[in-house]
Amino acid sequence: MREERRSRAGLVLLAVALPLVVTVVVMAVVFAGTGSSGTGPLHRTVHDYLDAVGRGGAAPAAGTGNGCTGTGGDPTATLRGLVAAPFEHRIVSSTESGGTAEVNVDLTPPNGAPVAVVLELRRAADRWDVCAASTGRVVIDPF
Repeated sequence: MREERRSRAGLVLLAVALPLVVTVVVMAVVFAGTGSSGTGPLHRTVHDYLDAVGRGGAAPAAGTGNGCTGTGGDPTATLRGLVAAPFEHRIVSSTESGGTAEVNVDLTPPNGAPVAVVLELRRAADRWDVCAASTGRVVIDPF
């Protein structure tokens, strides 16, 4: 009788714990994939670009054959029109499909509220280039 109760208690515990463990693992994968700690070429490009622009310096030059033609003007001018340098940045989320990507970032000036910005990037060979910037967010489905 006691062994049967222990067996039932174990099954109940497993039925409760297993979904919680799966949820935690899925959330960890989703947030790790969309957070600011990304170290891939796409996120490194965004960090390098926003570090330079956020300090008031010149943005890294786009590579040859970058595919940025007609994608929305000068992203540096757009960013500086939204938030004056200096500003900090944080990558919120990103999505990549083929040779294009959208990255949601928050730009935060000293003593100011964050401004939500979307950066559009294009890839030529193994190099990403920032082609356009606009306010708001791109809806990104993590699955």
